[in-house]
Amino acid sequence: MNVFPVIVGVLAAGGVWLIVVGIRGSRTGDAASLARQRLARQEIGLGQSAVALELEKPLGERLLEPLRGWFTSQVIRLTPTAQAATFRRHLDFVGAPLGLDAAGLQILRIAGAATFGTIGVALGVFIGSPVGFGLALLAGAVFGFYLPVLWLDQLVRQRRAELEAALPNALDVVAISMEAGLGLDRALEQLVRHQEGPLTLLVARALREIELGRPRAQALEEMAQATGIEDFVALVRSILHAERTGVPIARTIAAHSAQMRVKRRLRIRTEAARASLKILLPTVGCVFPTLWLILLGPALLVVLAIKH
Repeated sequence: MNVFPVIVGVLAAGGVWLIVVGIRGSRTGDAASLARQRLARQEIGLGQSAVALELEKPLGERLLEPLRGWFTSQVIRLTPTAQAATFRRHLDFVGAPLGLDAAGLQILRIAGAATFGTIGVALGVFIGSPVGFGLALLAGAVFGFYLPVLWLDQLVRQRRAELEAALPNALDVVAISMEAGLGLDRALEQLVRHQEGPLTLLVARALREIELGRPRAQALEEMAQATGIEDFVALVRSILHAERTGVPIARTIAAHSAQMRVKRRLRIRTEAARASLKILLPTVGCVFPTLWLILLGPALLVVLAIKH
C-alpha cells in the first residue's frame, strides 16, 4: 500500500489545525474579551469563585486551553527575543490583523510550513523523482514559513504609505489649531476628533498615555519611531526642540508640512519618470514580436513558397 497519501493527509490536517489554533489562541487584543476578563476578575473579588468562572467556558475551550497554552509557551521560548520584539512592534503598528500576536504569527509560520510542505510532498509524489520530491518539499516548507513574514511586511509598507499620505493634511490641522491659540495637546485632540485613519489612532494612543502620566516627549517620540518614517521622527524631534527653546511650534509644523509636500511631489515625479523604463520590457518582449510577426509573416510565407 502506498503510504504517501496517508502522510500527505496527516500533514495537511496538522497544518490546518495549527492555523486554527494559532489564530484562535492569539486573539488576545479583542476589546470585548479583555472587558469580559476584567469583569470576571472583579466578580471573583465579589464572591464568585474561579472554578465557576472556568466552568462557564465552553467544553472545547477548557479541553484545548492547556494544550494551546503549552504549545504557545514552547513557541515563545524557541523564538529569538529580537525577532519576537520585531514581530510585536510590526503587529502593533498595523493593528494586530486577525488578532495575531508574536506567538500567533510564529505558529502561523509553522502552520504555513507544514501546509505548503504537504503540497510540496504531493507535487513530489506526482513528479516521481527523489530529487524532485526533496526539492518540492523543501521549497514548499520554506515558502510557507516565510509567507506570513512577507504578508506582514506588505501590511507594514501599506500602513507607512497611508501615514505618509495623511501626514501633510494632519499637520496643517495641528498648525491651524495652534495658531488659533490652542496648545499642542489640545491641537492633537482636535486632529483626533475631526479626522480618521491610522495616524489619528497613533495620536490618540499617545494622548491616552500622556493622560495616564507618561512624559509627553517620550510618548510622542515613541509614537514617531513606531511608524518607521524618518520625516515623522524628525518632525517630532523638531517639535520637542522648539518647545524647549521657545520657538513657535506652529511655524515649525507648517514648515515640515510644506517640506513633506515637496518631497511627495518629487517622489511622484520620480515614479512617473521610471514608468517609461518599466513599460520598456513588456513593450520589447510582447508588442514588438507580435508586430514583426504581423508585418513580416506574409513575406516569410511568400519566400518559403517560392523556395519550394
